[in-house]
Amino acid sequence: MVGANLQGIFTGLLHLALLAAAAFYTGLVLMSYLAHGPHYRLQVDWHDPKHSAERLAMWLGVRSLALTLRVVTPVFGMLSEASAEVGDWFLSHRHHESR
Repeated sequence: MVGANLQGIFTGLLHLALLAAAAFYTGLVLMSYLAHGPHYRLQVDWHDPKHSAERLAMWLGVRSLALTLRVVTPVFGMLSEASAEVGDWFLSHRHHESR
């Protein structure tokens, strides 16, 4: 009984740590994107593999964010235009008493 409870606590803490790491990484990617834009440069130093791996992870995050924004921006534009057309249609078809 106690072992199962400790396992549940450990699993919950592990999930919390993974969530915190994901939030931290997302914040770093957003800050790098805002600071350098979509043209974040990858710098690899073979004598320092730890920092090179960190820079590679940041570069991949910035590139994926830039690609996502490039794809999502036209979709939001189309949705906004469609919403405006629906609003115009609704206003043109309502009863005269409510105008």
